[in-house]
Amino acid sequence: MKKIALLFCLAILLSCSSDDSSQPHDTTADVLLKKTITQSNGNSYETLFTYDGKKLLQARSVKENKKFNYSGNNISKISWYTNPDTDNTLSQTVEFEYLPDGKLKKFKQESDNPLTVEFTYVGQDTVNFVARAYRSSYDFVGYFTVRDNEISEYVYLNGGRPRPSVKYTYDSKNHPLKNVTGYNKLFLYHYFYNSAHFNGFTTNVGSSKNCISNSLIQDPSVIEVMNTYEYNENGFPKVINKDSNSAADYLFY
Repeated sequence: MKKIALLFCLAILLSCSSDDSSQPHDTTADVLLKKTITQSNGNSYETLFTYDGKKLLQARSVKENKKFNYSGNNISKISWYTNPDTDNTLSQTVEFEYLPDGKLKKFKQESDNPLTVEFTYVGQDTVNFVARAYRSSYDFVGYFTVRDNEISEYVYLNGGRPRPSVKYTYDSKNHPLKNVTGYNKLFLYHYFYNSAHFNGFTTNVGSSKNCISNSLIQDPSVIEVMNTYEYNENGFPKVINKDSNSAADYLFY
């Protein structure tokens, strides 16, 4: 009887072990962007990304170095240094504040064009904002419609002269920075840096997916930006062709 009981227990253990090994493993969860090569107008340069675990420490090219500070798992500050190989001049900083639930509450940019933006969350899919551009001495307000942690629409209400209201479309693949700690909490912030042509730190708009195009809400036939992608075997972009192929990023993980 003892032998039968031991054999029965062994069979259960083997069965459990077999069940555990059959569980799917997410092979993309640890993928981090290591390098990009940007080509534009016949010129090219590379940007190297360094990490502490999954926390992004810096994104450095010959043009500038972006350094990141964290508070827990939230990105609290980004600092931009121009000409890092020579004078390494601090050109701007952006500091972030978060709500207790982790959503972005506010960011404040200190630069030649100071900007403060505050967000108010209404329901599950609407985020109101007030942006203050100090140099231009005006505020402008509007709201975002959000789906799956991505901006689906931006609606401008009044104020100065920001971009017209736009609608965003995305692919179903993986954003290059989706696994970076704290990155997905800044998807609202990246709208302002792309719309105002400031130099952010991301490769393209998106939180976990990649933006394919921005089109005017009033006239969908007017497409402001269209990106095309080539993907690797894990569904991450390896080439991003931007602005009707006038520029491209080559990505390495």
